[in-house]
Amino acid sequence: MSQFQGMFFDEAAEHLTALETILLRIDPAHPAPADVAEVFRCAHSIKGGSATFGFADMAELTHVMETLLDAVRKGRLPLDRARVGGCLAAVDILRRQLLAHRDGVASDPLATADMCRRLAGLCHAAEADPAVPARSADGGGALLDLHFVVARMVAGSEVLIENMLDELAALGELVVTEHPPGGAAGGEWHVRLRTARSEPEVRAVMDLVTEPGQLRIAPVVPAPGADLPGLAGAALAEEAEDGSYGFFVPVPPLPDTPAPAPAVAGEGADPRPAMPARGAGADNSIRVNVDKVDHMINLVGELVITQSILQAVASEVDPLLFERLMSGIAQLERNTRELQESVMSIRMLPVSTVFSRFPRMVRDLAERLGKAVELQVAGEHTELDKALIERIADPLTHLVRNCLDHGIEPPPVRRAAGKAATGLVTLHAAQHGGHILIEVADDGAGLDRARILARARERGMTVSDAMADEAVWQLVFEPGFSTAETVTALSGRGVGMDVVKRSIGELGGQIEIHSVAGRGARFSVRLPLTLAIVDGMTVAVGEEIFVVPLDFVVESLQPARAMIRSVGGVERMIEVRGSYLPVLVLADLFAVPCAVTDWTAGIMVLVEVHGTALALFVDALVGQQQVVIKSLEANFRRVDGFAGATILGDGRVALILDMTALAARLRRGLAVAA
Repeated sequence: MSQFQGMFFDEAAEHLTALETILLRIDPAHPAPADVAEVFRCAHSIKGGSATFGFADMAELTHVMETLLDAVRKGRLPLDRARVGGCLAAVDILRRQLLAHRDGVASDPLATADMCRRLAGLCHAAEADPAVPARSADGGGALLDLHFVVARMVAGSEVLIENMLDELAALGELVVTEHPPGGAAGGEWHVRLRTARSEPEVRAVMDLVTEPGQLRIAPVVPAPGADLPGLAGAALAEEAEDGSYGFFVPVPPLPDTPAPAPAVAGEGADPRPAMPARGAGADNSIRVNVDKVDHMINLVGELVITQSILQAVASEVDPLLFERLMSGIAQLERNTRELQESVMSIRMLPVSTVFSRFPRMVRDLAERLGKAVELQVAGEHTELDKALIERIADPLTHLVRNCLDHGIEPPPVRRAAGKAATGLVTLHAAQHGGHILIEVADDGAGLDRARILARARERGMTVSDAMADEAVWQLVFEPGFSTAETVTALSGRGVGMDVVKRSIGELGGQIEIHSVAGRGARFSVRLPLTLAIVDGMTVAVGEEIFVVPLDFVVESLQPARAMIRSVGGVERMIEVRGSYLPVLVLADLFAVPCAVTDWTAGIMVLVEVHGTALALFVDALVGQQQVVIKSLEANFRRVDGFAGATILGDGRVALILDMTALAARLRRGLAVAA
């Protein structure tokens, strides 16, 4: 069974996410029946899988949780905030249990026992409620014939089949007239049930444990005097020697009950559509290990490089003599580009995988802070590279926490300011060309400009009241900077925003702040769609070729002598339209021989890195192209100033500049010189 555990872990994680999402959006006063049914279905699925793989702690907890949800589903127990909170707490415990089993370590039995007692206490109200009607045991009700095939996860598991029959027995009186030996998969079951419940209610129970489309329910009208043998109170026996189970009670057909004749079109035929074949309508997705996807992307990258080499060689031949060769290479280029885009899309995941964690966090944090907060999410289907998804979660979490802690005011303060008592936090994602823009905003008090400037002066920073708002907001990204008056468990230590900016910068992204006093603040995070491919400008320095990521390039120019400014007799800056830009000479930085030294004979590439403008001095511009990033760490070692490498069409290796690191190095150099 261990070969299927990975699939169970993934599916259980999805069920837990669905559970949490529905519980957070459900209205306890008026819960939608579909939501309650879906929550019950998720818990039931986790319980079944846990029992199958022998994870007793998860099966025990989900069984108690399922009992509570079943009471709500059947109307025996109202849903309230306490029960929703209990189920959410159970989801947290189940996540820990799932992680423990995935890592092969023991989970906390005390936490499981405490949670089971908490949920059981919430269930006891249903038994003590005098308004809850008792189930009729007089044997009355309709007689139904059930033909079905149990789901593969249920088949062969005595525990799960017992649960299934217990569920049916709770609806009335039943007898199993036919079943596959040992409950094996694929065989058809025949069960007769006398119940006061409606057919849709019976179907809702059976849909949880049967194969899709493999359930038929038909009413049976027995001959006068016929009755269904009662099974109430029968004890469950041990497995018999012949492989059948003691709780399987094969009985002959009911007396004088004719077997159903084949239906003829137009003569009492079943009006429902025919059952689809097994597997019809199944999920059209597959689970693939991410390492396989990465390997495939690497191979496509090699194919792109090979195609570039062929194209470079073909450009040297006579197109009239080698017309078919040129046509084939052009077709190869188109196919390679389409294949590259298709393969890259496999790595793309919706940002909802990150956004889904915030409703629960906002709910819990708002209760902890005594604030009323509503979270609105938009653009959650926007896709982003998996590597970015994994690394952007923490910075976004810190930004959302800041909105609740620093931005949203307590309800009395909001009402005094003429606002709604409930604050609003929004998460929005959208694609803009080759980038994705994620915005975290709130309608709170906004950033306090005066307090930020005052705290900066206390820290000995050089600031001015005449500073633009954008420059003032950037102060909050300084290490150790905080405007909180007291240190709490959530904030006040000045650790966080500088890490947020550094983390986003390491991903090749940028963050901006827009704030209006009394109306709120908005944090805009701009990220590349993928870390595997970059649009770059190739530049020549001596005999070396470097790639400058195009996202940072503003313009390029050849400076005139009048534009060059010297400091202490050393050429350090150029003047461009009234602005003085520091110059980074790549030949000096990387010790490249035979490079151009006269600034008026070379090219200045003007770039902007996270609000810092500077110029790169190079010999010449080679061109603009999309390059596949190869990791230096995986193939050589980390080299400061370079984000990776690529292979050009002529077979040469070109290093890709790490603009964030180079800008930081330039700032340090200017600080030392000053």
